[in-house]
Amino acid sequence: MSATMQQTAVDQTGLLEVKGAMLPYAVRGRGSVVLFLHGALTDHTMWDRQRTLLADRYRTLAYTQRYFGGGSWRADWPPFGVTTHADDLVAFVQAFGAGPVHLVAWSYAGHVAFQAALHHPALFKSLFVYEPGVLSYVEDPSERDAFAHDAHTMFGPIFEAVQGRGDLEAGVRLLLDGSGQRPGYFATQPADVRALQLRHARTLPLQLGQAEPPHITCADLASLPMPVCVAYGMRTRPVFSVVSRAAVRCLPQGQHRVIPDATHMWPDEAPAAFSMAVASFLATLEPLSADKEAG
Repeated sequence: MSATMQQTAVDQTGLLEVKGAMLPYAVRGRGSVVLFLHGALTDHTMWDRQRTLLADRYRTLAYTQRYFGGGSWRADWPPFGVTTHADDLVAFVQAFGAGPVHLVAWSYAGHVAFQAALHHPALFKSLFVYEPGVLSYVEDPSERDAFAHDAHTMFGPIFEAVQGRGDLEAGVRLLLDGSGQRPGYFATQPADVRALQLRHARTLPLQLGQAEPPHITCADLASLPMPVCVAYGMRTRPVFSVVSRAAVRCLPQGQHRVIPDATHMWPDEAPAAFSMAVASFLATLEPLSADKEAG
């Protein structure tokens, strides 16, 4: 493992070399490893609150995916997309020596998680995925139509802002307003969250222009050998809820959570509740030992 590390009061932080990229990470706690994988317009620090809440029971780990964060991009890197990030996820777990891990993923990272777990199942004890966002395993024609209509409604203005006008800040605002499901949602977030999202505005053209994601079918999901929980918000718009409900149907032996009064932004809006949902799922798989319960 090629890495540099420094010790802080609560975290071990460092950089891990993965296929030519230095990926920042943070790890805290002890016990079974729970790895958090972020989605769009953010980095590993978005999971700080959730990791803190679970670190008394688990070794919580998060890293910043390639192209995210503040580092420079290399011309010889593989293209931005699910395949690249899934390959990186596998390489990170192997290089860190953390596997097999419990994996927690949100949004874009959900398809990354499924792709990695399908090809390297031995590296993952379980998957907890909140609102994955890729259509490939949605089989019902009416649901595919609902997804397409909502995707056009939400992402049409974003494409126009980013690719048409080159206005990345407007693209960030539109993406967050769409995900939060109300005009002005971006502006209601805490200042540090807005700043984090704007720092990652440069990734928007890559995300909008990424290669077609791997075609994962319903049968592929059903073949996953590890326990899987798919969660989604009761109020979430179709571009996310259609995919989530389809994933639940494709995983008849899996678990699922429907979060009352929640949208796509629930993990960030309610970190304590999100952490409790993750902990509840993990407790069904790996009950706490007596010494941890006593502590």
